[in-house]
Amino acid sequence: MKNICILCIILFINIIYAKNITAIINNYPKVNPNKSKSKDDYYLIYVNNDYEELHIYSDLNINKRQESNIFIESLIDEIKVLISNNRNTYQHPEILDEIEKKNQLKKKDNNQLLSTFDNSDIVYPISSTKNRVVLYTYLSENLVKEIKSINEVIDCVPDSVSINTNSYSREDILMDTNWKNLSIQENADFHLSLLSQGKYDENLIGEYDNNYYYPASGGEGIDIVILDSSFNFDNSEFSNTDERIVKCAANIKNGKADLSNIDNYCGDGGIFFHGETVSDIAGGLKHGAAKRANIYGVSLPVDYHKRIQDSDILGGLQFIYEKMIRPHKTVINLSLGGSYDRSDPFVEQMESLTNSITLKGGIIVTAAGNGGINLNTISKYTLPCIFKNVICVGGIANYQKKSSENIYKIDVDSNYGDDVNFYAPYRVEAEIIRFNIFKKVVETGTSFSSPLVAGIIATIMSENPDIEYTTEIITKILNDNGNSETFKIYNTDSILANNGKHIVYSENDIYYGCGIHSGNRPCSSDIPDSNSSDISNPSSLIKIISATATNPSTATSITTTTSTSSTVITTTTNATLTKKTTKKSISTKKTKKITTKKVVTIKKKITTKKTVTSGIKSTSKKITSKNTTSKKTTTKKTTTKKL
Repeated sequence: MKNICILCIILFINIIYAKNITAIINNYPKVNPNKSKSKDDYYLIYVNNDYEELHIYSDLNINKRQESNIFIESLIDEIKVLISNNRNTYQHPEILDEIEKKNQLKKKDNNQLLSTFDNSDIVYPISSTKNRVVLYTYLSENLVKEIKSINEVIDCVPDSVSINTNSYSREDILMDTNWKNLSIQENADFHLSLLSQGKYDENLIGEYDNNYYYPASGGEGIDIVILDSSFNFDNSEFSNTDERIVKCAANIKNGKADLSNIDNYCGDGGIFFHGETVSDIAGGLKHGAAKRANIYGVSLPVDYHKRIQDSDILGGLQFIYEKMIRPHKTVINLSLGGSYDRSDPFVEQMESLTNSITLKGGIIVTAAGNGGINLNTISKYTLPCIFKNVICVGGIANYQKKSSENIYKIDVDSNYGDDVNFYAPYRVEAEIIRFNIFKKVVETGTSFSSPLVAGIIATIMSENPDIEYTTEIITKILNDNGNSETFKIYNTDSILANNGKHIVYSENDIYYGCGIHSGNRPCSSDIPDSNSSDISNPSSLIKIISATATNPSTATSITTTTSTSSTVITTTTNATLTKKTTKKSISTKKTKKITTKKVVTIKKKITTKKTVTSGIKSTSKKITSKNTTSKKTTTKKTTTKKL
């Protein structure tokens, strides 16, 4: 009896909507055909939904339809009628025919429909959170006013574009970090080694430590979802699929998710290879921060100006929100963004989606941008960095290791301000497949600072799988990890991203101080404290060689990866914007002269298990490329690839 009543109610609702549609067909006003034909475009229609939240990718096998589905279907039919009755206002009505033709061909395919609204490409929903739904359609400009007059339509706006081996102590490291076990990648990239040590000072250590230290869990069991241009996982950087999942999750086009052709490759990498590099930095075996995390790519189409449509960003986030979130086990990387007017409805919708993802248990990490500007001083919103529920990452100038004062400062092209939470290396090295050639590339931008932090977060989460991590908890951990590793941006303390290891070791086992920033050497009356000694006075320096002994029986549990590469480095150069930078002045001169008779020497023996990772050798002898990213400020919304 209960089921019969529910069926009656649904039929009654359908009759009401059907009557409304009949009235529309008979009485809907036509736009004046004598008006000059205006420019056609794809539009986003923002709709107020007073029913339950609409699920775009709901289970197609469920027979019961929600009231929100019925309402949106009715509205879609209403808009279709309006379009049909006013084809003469289109400058290019043949595009409508092409859209419908493609839709008919898609229906003939045997592929299972992903969305309950896949029966039409003329009008369909691409995003829905709480009481807001966004529809995607192709309209003549003359029709926009009529669309806006429909009840429950909040706004109708054009779809636009968004900016777019040394001596170490295993016991000391585990005590410093509280990790369960330790893995070490020897001779790692500079962008990785900086993440796993405190601020190094050449006055306290003999030689920079190039190792990357990380918890042995390495992100295991954690999903990193990357919304970006394109991906190619048929790459030795992701060869350990026996212990993790690496795959394309979906292609987004015109705001819709498509699951065809998503094995190891997805997106159009023929334009540029931004997503390939971002994914390698997040989870590549040699160049990535989380080497055992699951990596999922969601591709977005990018035009030749390196811009992304708003509809595709909303559609990608909607797919991630509904299909990709494992509560408290998912990190989402967004190396994209743009500047928007505060009144733009896209701002509210994107924030609503990021909030919904966060409430569902996802953690969003995003890039600060490459304008070299203080985000506090501009009138527009920089998305998604300004959203309170995201972790925004800027970049430091990690171009060389000789002088620490030139590393621990903001990169001249990185954005900064109160909304930027942490700072990570701006320059990275990666290995990608480019035009069917395996190549080593050098890239710069906060687009690559962001996935480094996403990878750090994944390793933190994998160490304690029973904790229900949230953005708030992760932010506190990163703050705690970086509180002792700050640097100044115009007299304001800013926090460096750090994975929890603060001990600074020396590559050649020579130290000129004590404490955590000098190999964790014990401080005594004979050994000056690195925090209090006058390091400019040579008489206060003591050379300490191999001061830590390690038990060989326990050292064998350390996993060490030795990285070598003979491939060609292709350097990408960005246009440089000048701005004021704060430089620390050091008047002291480093000296290694031994002026005391005490030299502490303790013999050390460490046995490590090495896992050698080798990549595919590039077939090209020498390939160089130079890409220049131009920054335009005259358009309302501009996408830059490198954020």
